[in-house]
Order: sequence, then C-alpha cells, then structure tokens
Amino acid sequence: MKKVAKNLLVLVVLLSMVVSPLNAYAAQTVKKDLQLSKGVQYKQYTYSSTKTNSINHLAIDVDEPMTEVQLGMPANVNGRESTVANANRNSREGNRVVGAINASFFDMSAGFPLFLLSKDNVILNGGAVSKGSDEYMNVPTAFGVSPDGRGVIDYFDFNVTLSHSGKDYKMTGMNRARNIYEAIVYTPQFYSKTTNTNEYGFEIVVDTGAPITENKFGQTLTGKVTQITPYGSKEKISIPSTGFVVSLQGGDWHSKLSQIAVGDELSVNFAIDKQWQDAKFILASGPYLVKDNKPYIMMSTSSKRATEVTARTIVATSNNGKTVHFITVDGKQKHSAGMNMVQLANYLVSLGVERAINLDGGGSTTMGIRNYGNNNVVLANLPLNAGNAQRLVSATLQAVSTAPTGKGKYIKYTNSTSYATLLAGASSSIAVQYILDENYNALPLDGHVSLTSESNTLKVNGLNYTSTTAGNDRIFINHDGTPVESFQVKVVDAPATMDIAPKSKTVGAGETVKFTMDAKDDGGKPLVYNASQVKWSVEGNIGTITNDGKFTAKNPGATGKVVATLGTKRVEATVTVAKAALFKDIPSNYVYYKEIEYLTKNNIITGHPDGTFRPNDKLTRAHAAVIISRALDLKTSNVKNPGFKDIPANHIYYKQIAAVVESGIMSGKGNNVFDPDATLTRAQMAKVVALAYNLKGTSSTNFKDVSKDHWAYTYVQQLAANKITTGYGDNTFKPDEAISRAHFGLFLYRAINQ
Repeated sequence: MKKVAKNLLVLVVLLSMVVSPLNAYAAQTVKKDLQLSKGVQYKQYTYSSTKTNSINHLAIDVDEPMTEVQLGMPANVNGRESTVANANRNSREGNRVVGAINASFFDMSAGFPLFLLSKDNVILNGGAVSKGSDEYMNVPTAFGVSPDGRGVIDYFDFNVTLSHSGKDYKMTGMNRARNIYEAIVYTPQFYSKTTNTNEYGFEIVVDTGAPITENKFGQTLTGKVTQITPYGSKEKISIPSTGFVVSLQGGDWHSKLSQIAVGDELSVNFAIDKQWQDAKFILASGPYLVKDNKPYIMMSTSSKRATEVTARTIVATSNNGKTVHFITVDGKQKHSAGMNMVQLANYLVSLGVERAINLDGGGSTTMGIRNYGNNNVVLANLPLNAGNAQRLVSATLQAVSTAPTGKGKYIKYTNSTSYATLLAGASSSIAVQYILDENYNALPLDGHVSLTSESNTLKVNGLNYTSTTAGNDRIFINHDGTPVESFQVKVVDAPATMDIAPKSKTVGAGETVKFTMDAKDDGGKPLVYNASQVKWSVEGNIGTITNDGKFTAKNPGATGKVVATLGTKRVEATVTVAKAALFKDIPSNYVYYKEIEYLTKNNIITGHPDGTFRPNDKLTRAHAAVIISRALDLKTSNVKNPGFKDIPANHIYYKQIAAVVESGIMSGKGNNVFDPDATLTRAQMAKVVALAYNLKGTSSTNFKDVSKDHWAYTYVQQLAANKITTGYGDNTFKPDEAISRAHFGLFLYRAINQ
C-alpha cells in the first residue's frame, strides 16, 4: 500500500511544494516561556505575518530519560473526554502529564475515532483511510512513538487478512462502519455489541472457542463458521465474545467467498509493517504537512478543507525524532486568525521541524499545560467554541514526566521586607507561592514549609521572623526540613537617616495633624520596623500626640516640637499653635493681625456688632477722632464745644471729636462743619498721626506724588522719617486715597511703638 499510495499522490505532493518560507522567529513575540519538566519546554507566542496568530508550543525532548510522549484515551474507545480532563485523569505520581493536545479525528455523532489507533501493539481502533485528495487522510499516515521512545511520522501499512482453504483475502478494515464494496472484520472490541450493518451485504460469524480480550498486530484468530446471513437479511448480527464477524458488501466479495459453509475454518490476521511493529503507540491522522524540512502536504491544497483559515493542531518531530513538538494555532477569533494548510506547512518549516502531520483542528484544537505550583493540567489556549469551552475529543497526545517527586529546588516567594535592613525588634514574614522539585513537580506547602535562622539572632514563628539584636544573619526557607532558598537579613540599632513630615507646621487650637516618619538604612533603602517601635512625643505646651503620630494642638500662641524617636535616633518638627481669630474676618494669619490685636486689646479700636472688623472699609473722620482719642487717652469730660454745626452736643461722637479738636490734632473743614461721615484721606491721616505723636524729622525718601509744595508734605515726611510709612512700591504715597481701617490701625500701631 505504501508504494501505491506514493505513486497515486505524486501530483498532490508536487502541488504542495510551496516556496521556502521566511524564518518565523523574526515575527514572533514570546508571551510565556516555562520549563514544565526537565524535558518539556512550553512557549506561547504571537506570530505576525499577513495576520496575527496565537501559537502554543510544547517542545518535548524524548531523549531525556524521564520524558515520554503518550497516547491518552477515554475510558471507552468510543467515549469522549476533554483534553485537560483526560490529561489529569492519566496524571499520577511517577507519570505526571505536563502538557497535552487533542489528537485523533472522530465521528462527531457517535464519538468513536475515525482512524487507526494502537497502543503497545494492541489495536484500539481499526479506522479507515478516506478516499479523495480533498480528505485529511487520503493515504495512511500516522504519528507514533518507536520502541526506543522517538517520535515517528510516516506512512503505514495496516493489513487485515482473511484466510480460507489456503487462500488469503485482504480485508478493507476492522471495527468500523462498513461502506459500499467493503469487507470489514468485527471483533468483540468493536464499540457496539452488533455490527450495525445494513441489509445490503452478507455476514459470516466465526467462533474461536476462546474469549477474545484484545486485538494485536501479528495476531491470528482461527475458528469455525457458525452462521452465514444471506444477502438482504435485516437480522442484527451479534459479535460473539469468543469470535468475530466478517461483513461483506458487493458482488465481487460474494463470488470470492460464496463457497464458505457453516463448519468451515476461517482465520483473520492483523498486521502492521515492520517500521511500526512494537511501536509504543500509533495514531493515524493527516495530512502529512512537512517531510525532510520541506512542505509536503498530502492533500489537494486547493480543496475547501485545505484553504480554510481556522484553528489547527499539529504534532511534529525534529532532531531525528528525539524532539517532539505539540503545536496549536488558535483560529477565527479576534486575537488569532488561524491558518490554512499551506500557511501551516510554511510556518512549521520556518520553525525548523523535520516532519509534521495535521491533527484534528477547528473547535477541537486544545492545549493544556501544567503551571508552576500545581500538578494539574490547565487550559493554555483559547478553543474555538462558545466561551472558549473545550470540545470533548476521542484521543489526546500527552507530554509526560516519569520522574518521581523529589526534594525542593525551585521556589517563588515574596518577602514583606524586600530584603531591606531591619531595626532591632522589627518583624517580617514571607509568603510562598510554590516550591518545585528538580523535575518541576509541585510540592505541597501547608505544613511543609519552615524557616530557620542561621545565627539564631532572628526569632522564628511559622513564616514570620523577628530581629532581636543588631548584626547580620540569614534566613533559610525549608521544605520538609531541607533548605530550598536563603536570604541575608541585616539588623541595625537605628536608622542611618530619618525624616519627619511635615518639618514645620502652624496649626489652630483643636486642629489635628498626622505626622509621618521616614527611616532609611545606610544604602538609602527604607528601613523595616514595626509601627509600635516609633515613639512619638511633644516638647512644649502645644498639645498631645498619639502612638501613631496624630497631633492635636492646644494653647493658641504656643510654640514647641513634635519628636519621633526610632531606636537610638530622633527627629523633630517645629509646631506653632496659631492664635485665635480676632474677628470673623481677621484670622490668625492675617497680615496685620499683630497690629489689630494690639489695638483691640488696648481698647483703641473695636469691631462691629456682627463679629467682623471689616479691615478694608474706609475710615470716616468721626471714627478717626474716636480712635485717636482712645489712643491718646484724651479727657472727654468738660470738653469745649468746637461749635461745628454738624456736630451737635447730642452727636454720638461729640465728646471724642471735641477732645481731638481741642488738642489741635484735627480741625473742621471750613464753613463751620466737621463733616464726620466723610472718609479720611491718607494725607489727612499723615497730619493726624504726626500731630498726635509730635513726630519730627525729614526722610530721604521723596514720594513722587507728594511734592514739597503739597500741603501734607511735612507730615508725610515725618511719618517716613519715623518708619511709620514706606509708601507703595512705585514710590507713591497716594495722598488723596481714602485710608482703610486696617491701614489706619497699622500706622497708629507703628506710631505708638516707634
């Protein structure tokens, strides 16, 4: 059959010899790269050519003594199981499945495999070879594992031969549906108890006299004919547990075997060609994709099945079969377009494989892997099904590590201190994500992981440790008492540097401020310490502070310090408790707070009944008279009537106005009026203050808007000479501008305290 198949399909092969592809690695981006066992490497990468594809790839080194490729089957040959479930069911101590892919094509309705399957020479499924160059397996091709463990991809010759009276007859197949003009042998290993054939043929029942528990390559079954059903019989023929049934259709077969009678001896032999004899398993599939590092597509590349861009599953070999590759290509999804057969063959050649064969793809395409930290296989790709669910399949290929579980070698853990320096008395802990042995088997964690201190200066409690004294020590992480990893722990009596925040703060009485402390080691890294080791205190009668640095201010006007002490080092912040607001609109940080406070405490100036001071309001002449009379403590009893017609004796500020006029500090405006509600200008203010405090002197400063012939020039000079005024930044005094309450208070304060 091998020679015939090759000759028949020369044209197909020639058509599939596409041009040599470009190297794929330049277009690949690796997303995951994991060593699953000593002999199995997993990679997930995106490959971008005309479209982007997501590739999952297992490279299996079967030359590694404890690495195998195995065939995974459901509990029943005609049963189905997801790739991941099948892998986990077959995984056990000493036979850990670390990766798996879906494999055999199968009948979607009945569930049984379509093509040849065998294991250790035992025929699990006889299968068929499809007709037509558009079929996936139109010539007998298979992947298997040789007796020495190497991966093999090649043609095969599987022969079922019937013998009667010295003549041999080559059967079409075994244990599958009988098609037109075929001769099929049914044994007790068929998934059904009956042949399930139609009436368009005839059947010969043979009993060997002994139970048939399996079918093997090289096996011959011999027995006596017990029944022959005539052509057209609709009788359901049962397959005897001690025999077999030969089911034939077509006149040619009838003419060849019509002479067989009940009681005759018949034999059937199952044989495989020498290359495949004693193979650890054989899994027939197709088409052949790559041979001798070149595209070799054994089907019509223009057929619908070959041109469809979809998900694909492939098994390939390299290094003369010592490396087996499981490869899946996700398809028809946003993240991955999929490939047609030509694209697939080209891509596989670019990876450097020597041989490759197509497996069941589309919605069946599935890969599972063993992630670190768990011995169970989990889904690695995104299957082409609703919700990316796995399809139940009839067979899988599995990458297996036969290594027994050993001692811990690889570990992933986190250290809450990130290897920083600890303050004496501080605590830290680790959290272990996984521990693997040298074969990447996951080891149990709960109750198996412990810590030890090399110098016993670290107190260990479970996975926590506490520093007791300054110095260097080492923590060992152990699995079942055996060290897996260690790290150094440095302990100091005090931080190398300390900072407090905020470093200075002005707060109001009753206000709360959170102070924080930052401590670093001599390498500039954060020092590890327990929060309880920071001692917070207050110096000065400024308030109180909690153990976690929350300061509450009291005693307005007080100044002091907040102090943080860690080990033998301390750091401090200056704190001022702000004075209370004088008025609603004069807070403690008001620019002229001090001046207004002085004037109000000495009852020289007052606010309004609503609790405001209104510093920006313009000062009236009457209010100026009142303020000056208070500042100079002028006597307001028995004052001389100034005789202003707008200041009668019953005027609210009659006494104060009369007192300042009598003292010569203020005067009327002419026409015998004082004009009490008019605003006081800055020039008038200069005269009032200069006269009130008998100011003398001349300043070197000459304001450009107060010339020597200005009526208030002398008074303004006297204010400047005594540093009561500095004018504005543009060297003006603005003499005609009305003065505000705040500015009058400022000038008055300076005059009083000159």
